[in-house]
Amino acid sequence: MPAPNRLSILMSAALAVATPLLAGAMAWRLVDEEPRSGAGYLLLYWPSLLLEQLPARAAEAFQLSALPTVLLYFAGYLLLCQLARSLWRRIR
Repeated sequence: MPAPNRLSILMSAALAVATPLLAGAMAWRLVDEEPRSGAGYLLLYWPSLLLEQLPARAAEAFQLSALPTVLLYFAGYLLLCQLARSLWRRIR
């Protein structure tokens, strides 16, 4: 896998910061009676859902700060960018 380029890192960082902001803006929808599921919910909240699967003490330690969540978003977006670049190079 090639090293990430500057554009991939910048896009991943921008998305990692913007996604929690979007999730916070949509948090009012969480009080609705409809069940929380679907692709949009999973795309916005996948780091939180992942952290909820950890044991209680570890989850509490990670949720003291928003940094682990933002870093999870960043790593996820960077992996997706790298996967897209690899697939694009393989197709060409």
